[in-house]
Amino acid sequence: MQSSLLHPESFHPVFKTSISAPGHENCTLNLHYGLPPMIFIDPYELSNRADTYSFKYAGPSNLELPVFALGGGGEDDKNAQLLVTMAQPLSAEGVLEVEVPLHARYGHTRASTVASSENSFQLTQIPWPDAFLACPASTTKAKSQLLPSMRPDFAAAFDNSFIVPLSPPPGAVPVETIRTPVGDGAHVRSVEVGTAVTVLVAFFYLVRAVRRTMVRLGTPSVALHAKKQ
Repeated sequence: MQSSLLHPESFHPVFKTSISAPGHENCTLNLHYGLPPMIFIDPYELSNRADTYSFKYAGPSNLELPVFALGGGGEDDKNAQLLVTMAQPLSAEGVLEVEVPLHARYGHTRASTVASSENSFQLTQIPWPDAFLACPASTTKAKSQLLPSMRPDFAAAFDNSFIVPLSPPPGAVPVETIRTPVGDGAHVRSVEVGTAVTVLVAFFYLVRAVRRTMVRLGTPSVALHAKKQ
C-alpha cells in the first residue's frame, strides 16, 4: 500500500492510493479516511464515481464554510470520516489504484506583523487511509478484531466479514501535507470595503438597467405606430 497527494499545494488535491494484494480476488478493498477540519469532501462529486466505488461520509455538512466558521461541538465533531468501498472485487493480480478528490477550507488570516512568505501558507497534515480487505467469512465467528477504528454504523457493514489489514511499506511516513495560502489580516478591512462598494455599484447598475427596460417597453415601437396609421 502506498499513498500520495496530487496537487498538494492547491485547494483541490487528490488522494491517490495504490494497492497490491495478490491472491485475494474474492475480497473487496475498503479505505477509511480520517479528515481534519481543514479538509472536506463533496458527496455529490463522489457520487459521480459510483462505477468505481461507493462511499459513506460523516462530517460537517456546510461544505464551503471557512474552518473558523465551523460551529458546534469540540474538535472531534469537526473532523470527518470517509469510508470508500470498491465496486468490484480485486483481480487475481490484486493491483488497484484509488483516487479520492479532496477540498481544503479557507483558513485563519495570518497576523499582519508576520512578514515571512512561508507564513502566508497553512500546512495541514492528512494521515494515509486505513486500507483493508473484507473477505467472505467461513464461519459466523470469523469477524476479525483488526478492523480499523471507525464509526459504529460504518463498522456494522463488516460484521460478517473476515478483515485483512493492508499496511504501508516499512519505513514509510503515512501522512501527507497540504500547503494552502491564507489571507493577510492587514487586508481584511480593504477587502470588506471593496466588496461593499462593488455590491452597491452592481445594485445601482441593475436598478438603472431595469428602469431603462421599463421605459423602453412602455414606449410604442415605430412599427406599431405605423400600423395604427
